[in-house]
Amino acid sequence: MKTIGMFEAKAKLSEICQRVASTGEPVLVTRRGVPLVRIDPVEEKGGASEVWEAAAEYRKAHRITEDLELPPREIDTSDQDLDL
Repeated sequence: MKTIGMFEAKAKLSEICQRVASTGEPVLVTRRGVPLVRIDPVEEKGGASEVWEAAAEYRKAHRITEDLELPPREIDTSDQDLDL
């Protein structure tokens, strides 16, 4: 893993992010030689599209042709008056 100082990381953040995204190798950012943060690439894990594909496969495998109607959902309003 490559290590880079905070000052250089600040000056070259765009370049560092591009390199991490393209190579997959994380970069450790230090402040005065002490590790502070690590820049890691984002791992694509399919997300919502994977769920929809799995649902479609399930419907096909079990010969489900109609959409199921979901019951109405109650909304909890007890936290609406909080000042956050």
